[in-house]
Amino acid sequence: MKKQELVVKSNRLVEASYRLTLNEQRIILYAICRCREEQKGLFPNEPVVITADAFAKQFPSIDKGHVYHQLKEAMDALYERSVTLYETDEDTGKEQVSKTRWISKASYVDGAGRIKVVFTSDVIKYVTRLESEFTSYQLEKVGNMTSAYAVRIYELLAQHREIGNRTLNMAWLRETLQIAPDEYKLTTNFIRKVIEVAVEQINKHSDLTVSYKPVKTGRAITDFAFKIKEKGTKGKTAGSPSDQAYRDKLEAAGQQRIPDPVTDDQEEF
Repeated sequence: MKKQELVVKSNRLVEASYRLTLNEQRIILYAICRCREEQKGLFPNEPVVITADAFAKQFPSIDKGHVYHQLKEAMDALYERSVTLYETDEDTGKEQVSKTRWISKASYVDGAGRIKVVFTSDVIKYVTRLESEFTSYQLEKVGNMTSAYAVRIYELLAQHREIGNRTLNMAWLRETLQIAPDEYKLTTNFIRKVIEVAVEQINKHSDLTVSYKPVKTGRAITDFAFKIKEKGTKGKTAGSPSDQAYRDKLEAAGQQRIPDPVTDDQEEF
């Protein structure tokens, strides 16, 4: 598999509420890229095959001695996981909250060191039908991250790479990452265990350089204001070359033009 392959997701899936371990996230991201690389697509009745050897090559930080065991363990857990999606009800125009599972079938082949996963149709439509806003990035940009929170926060910030900043509400972020009320109850612990770890790993491993500052409402910290820039742009924010290349490819194939990701204007800080 080429490390330059893109992870492409609907922004609705990026901002959905779910909690996965690092390896569970890796299975999903790898599967998206594998099908795009092989130009097979994702289908609700066709499994995606992942071998331990290929998985280890894509994610250098994984424990090489127990890759297959970790894959099986993550696949079994992923089978029980759900994702909460925030959509719009077509009849009323009001918000619709839906829950769906990530995968509908999970298989493993001990003698061959491989697993097979079949994604649900609801998840598939958010990584294959991209006529609306989407976020894309190269898989290698998160391949060396060791924090599941870092991968999720990277995706949320990558959505706004062209704007150059984004403010994330702490209550919303906790819900999106599905952090339980009794976890990191103190804001200082949340900052240390979630925000600072994510910022450190994004700056070290990805194509973005980010910084943040807490924002108070009254005396309490309620939000985090991030500044975002692409490495090598000398302080200027720029559109992702991979995003534009992907749009050009789809337009050349005769597909409907895909607009740039929609983001909210934010004030610089």
